[in-house]
This record gives sequence, C-alpha cells and structure tokens, in this order.
Amino acid sequence: MESSFMGIEMSKRALQQFQTALSTTGHNISNVSTEGYSRQRVVMRTLDPLYEPSLNRPEKAGQLGQGMEITDIQRVRDEFIDKRINFEKSSLGYWQMRDNYLTQMEAVHNEPSALNLRSDLDAFWVGWQEVANNPSEMASRSALVEKSQRVATSVNHIYDQFKDLRDNANLLIETKVRRINEIAHSLRDFNERILKSQAMGDNPNDLLDKRDLLIEELSTLADVSVANKDPDETIIYIGSRHLVQGELVSELETVRDAANGGYFGVRWKIDGVDTKFNGGEMKGLLEIRDKDLVHSLNMVNSFAQNLSDAVNAVHRNGFGLNQATGIDFFKSKPLPNSATGAYDLNGDGTLDHTVLFRVTGINKLNPKDAVGVSGVMTFDNVKRDGARVTIDYKPEDTVETVMQRINNSNANVTASLDDAGKLAVKARVFDDYSRPNFVITHLEDSGEFLAGISGVLKEAQNAGAYDWNTMDAAKTIRGDGRFIATTPLDNPAAYLAVNDVIKNDMNYIAAAKGIDTKGTGTADKTHGAGDNSNALSIASLRFKEVMVDSKATFNDYYAGIVADLGAKAETSNVELQKGNAVMDHLGKIRQSVSGVNLDEEMAQMVAYQHGYNAAARVISMMDKLLETVITRMGV
Repeated sequence: MESSFMGIEMSKRALQQFQTALSTTGHNISNVSTEGYSRQRVVMRTLDPLYEPSLNRPEKAGQLGQGMEITDIQRVRDEFIDKRINFEKSSLGYWQMRDNYLTQMEAVHNEPSALNLRSDLDAFWVGWQEVANNPSEMASRSALVEKSQRVATSVNHIYDQFKDLRDNANLLIETKVRRINEIAHSLRDFNERILKSQAMGDNPNDLLDKRDLLIEELSTLADVSVANKDPDETIIYIGSRHLVQGELVSELETVRDAANGGYFGVRWKIDGVDTKFNGGEMKGLLEIRDKDLVHSLNMVNSFAQNLSDAVNAVHRNGFGLNQATGIDFFKSKPLPNSATGAYDLNGDGTLDHTVLFRVTGINKLNPKDAVGVSGVMTFDNVKRDGARVTIDYKPEDTVETVMQRINNSNANVTASLDDAGKLAVKARVFDDYSRPNFVITHLEDSGEFLAGISGVLKEAQNAGAYDWNTMDAAKTIRGDGRFIATTPLDNPAAYLAVNDVIKNDMNYIAAAKGIDTKGTGTADKTHGAGDNSNALSIASLRFKEVMVDSKATFNDYYAGIVADLGAKAETSNVELQKGNAVMDHLGKIRQSVSGVNLDEEMAQMVAYQHGYNAAARVISMMDKLLETVITRMGV
C-alpha cells in the first residue's frame, strides 16, 4: 500500500529535479559567450512504478507511478565535427604562419616601389655608363661610388631583414614548443580530474569542454589526433607518437643543431628522436625558417657574390687614372687565407681542403663553335645527398650547348663565358651548414672540353680531376691566381661594400683597359686616361646572363627572386582564405549543435518554472489533505 506521504515525496522530488533543470538552464545562459562551452541539457525519465508485476502485488488497478527523476546532465557535442575542426585547425595554423612570414618577406623587397634594390641596381649600371662617357671626370666617379654603395647597402639591408626573420622564427619555435608542453601537462591534469569524476558517477561536462578547448589549441600548433578507445585513457598524438597518454606526458624539447647553423631542432625529450610535424604552426615555422628563409638568404648571397665577382673580375684587369691595376671594386672577404684556396675544414690546425668559388679557363671560346670532341664531364650534385652528375658531349655540340647542359643539370656548378670570352665555372649555392657555401667540389672530364679546349683543367681523365678534398687541388687548374677566385666568407650579402681604397681615392676606378707589352697575357700598360673600354665592359654586364643558379642577368635574377616570393605569398594567402572559409562553415555547424540559443533556453526556463510551481502547488494541496487527516480525524 502506498504511503500517505507519497504525494509529498513525489512532488518534493519534482521540485528538486526542476530546480536542477533551472540551474542547468541558468548555467547555459551565463556561458552564452564563453569560448569552447557546449550547451548542456537535462535528461529526465519516469521513475519505475510502485508495483512491479508479481504474484504478491496488491490487488489494485494499474501501476501507480512515482514521478520523475533527472538521470543525466549531458553536454551537446558532435565528435565528428570536433575531429574535422581539429584537422582543419592544423591546416589553418600552417597556412596562417606561412602567410604571416611570407608577407613580411615580401615587404623586405619593397616591391612595387621606386625605393628598392631594383632601382638602385639600375642606377648602378647607369653610373658605370656615365663614367664611360666621362672617364676622366671626378664628378661621374663620385656619383658611381655613391650609387654602388647604395646597391651594397640595399643588399646588406635585405640580408639583415631575412636574417632577423629567421632568428625570430627560431625564437618562436622555442616558444611554441614550450606552449605545447604546457598544454600537454594541462591535458594530463584534466584527464586525471575527468577520470576521477566519472568514477564517482558524475558527468564532468565543463572539464570536458576545457579539455577539448586545449586540444583545439594544440591542433593549431601541430598535427594532433585523439584516441578514446579506452574509456579510462584518452591518448593525444602528434604524428604517430603520443604526447599525452592518460596521466603520462611525453615532452618535447628544443636543442641547438650544429648542422643547421645552431638553430633549434625539435625532438622528443624521452629518447632524443626528432619530432616530425605534418601540420600546424610548427610545420609552418620550421618550413619558413629552414626552407623559405634559407632559400631567400641563399639567393641574396648568390646575387651579392656574383655581382661582386663579375664586377671585380673586369675591374682588376683595368687601369685607374693613377695607373693602378689589379684593384677590386667591391670588398672581398675570402674564406681561406691561402690565395690557392687551401683551407682547414675541420679546424684541427691542418690545411685539408681547397675552397674555390670560380675557376676560369685560359682559352677564348666562341659560343657557336662546335667542340669537335666527345667526352663525359663529372660534377658533384647540388643536392645534399645527391649522386654525382655526369654530362655527355659530342663533336657536333657547340660550346653554348655544352654550357646549357651544365646549367640545366643538378651539378653544383654553372658555366658561362666571361667578359674575355673564357669559360668561367662557378659554384652554386649549397644549403649544407656542415661545409662552406660557394665551393666547387669536383671537376672531371674524360675528354678535352674542360682541359685542352677551354683550358680550365691541366689534364683530362681521372688523373687530372679537381677535387676539393685535398689542400693542393688548385694545382690541377691550368691558369694561375688570376684565373681562380676563392670561396667567400659566409654570407657575402652581409658585408658587400665598395672597396675602401676606391672610396678614399676615386682615381683607382679602373675605367681604362690596358696593353700586354711583355707578352705575359696580362695587361701591364694603360691605354690612357681617356680610355673608357673597361667601364663599358662593366656596364655591359647588365645584359649578360652570368648569374649562378639561374642563367639570367643580374636584373632578371633579382626580378625572379621577387616574383618567386610573390607567388609563394599569393599561394599562402589563397590557402589561408580557403581554410578560413572552411572553418567558418564548420564553426557554424558546431554552433548550431553545441551553441547556446537564448530563445530556446528562455522557453525551457519558462517550462521548468511552470513545472516547479505546479509541483509546489501539489505539495501545498497534499499538506492540506494530511492536515485534515491528522487534526480532524479521531476527534
């Protein structure tokens, strides 16, 4: 038989449940603008009836109900949408970082504008033309020095800006790794608290929201995946390795990498294995720092070194107004102390390698002439771990054709004809910090193109090959010191400048060519103060395709640098816009599922309020009925 107080107990339970429902609604409303919050809803069910079917149940009609109870407070969340958002966050973080840095890199060149290296370079060539027009006047020489120094200053500035961006990216990598570790420890703490709460039978909705928000932030930083197969252990992966496994954390760390110029490498702290990032801001930062910025630095270094070498090579053969010759126009800072390139690579005090940037043949060539012989040339590969490059030539091939094959290959050298029509072989840029840049490492020819025809090597075949692994490799070069240029000190763009000798005395500007009166192959007497042929030769470099790494003129090469960077920046911007559009769409879907709708919450609040009021009226009525029974019966 049911109790006389059953109605009060049922209504009291209803009051408690509606109060909980109202509190949940209030919680939703107060978090309407909270980032990462998922709306919560109460799940109500009817309590089991008073009488279960059995043989000893009271003989009464029907089953008497006992009201309702709240069985759960659920957060409304779509796990599939969460996974999609985390995936897209990783991609978006990658493109955001690239777009940020590429935009800054574009700004360094200041294109399109009249105040940039391109306009300074145009003025530089005009300056040499003006000296050629007035070879004896100091005004044109003074203007040339100013224009030349302006080019050098612009190159220095571009290098400094790119170097600063790379240093900034390096520091940001350290900061991001620190943040990843902080998030990992926070996730570990949340895992522990959530597990304890669930073990007590609670549903820790707010803790789950906070954990998901941290996972979303982590997804922006790296390629993150989450595994929940074991209900007692949430595992968070970066790539294929776990960062957080339940209450265990595998931290990342940054270490100085000597093979990468001392910049930070990222590895797993537990075993020192390099961390592989396949997405997120970390992948974007590492690519920008170690690929895009290194490429841009290499290009500006290549521009500076080749401009300096090409101008100096012509200038040294000319004569100034004071009869001086053999003077470099731009400063040169050779890496080795030896004029023949002998260098101590491993720093043990013993010369063990030869570092040459350029070797020039002694014979004048016509680019249209057939070589008349066959052979195979062998060079080292420009790629870090690439196999050696072999290039065939046949008797009917022209000099120009053979040079094009070299330049279109993966050889770490390029070939061109200098101002005197002689074959110049120059080292390409090589992004390996374990060895100097701008180094010719191997030259070999089974035939006579590099030997007898061009006069670069003394002998053909393996016996006459040039290889940088010995200190006296220069002895295989046919010409003397005038036909070689040693490797420059690292980053020539950082110190490009007009020679102090010329800045202090502009009579040293070699506008005139000379005469070889002694038959040594070297001019020893000037044509005179009015001669402008050497200035014209330098001015004509503007139109010659002598740039290493790209068969182009200096102006075209620089334009290519800007265009390449602009294309990368445009791609990153387009991909960023695509990513933002996808994220906006996914965000709206999630908001429609998990977001708090104030109209809906107000409607729920009114319903719960009415339910609460009704339950209170039932209690009041039951109280009156019981009062009648207690106070009036038996009197």
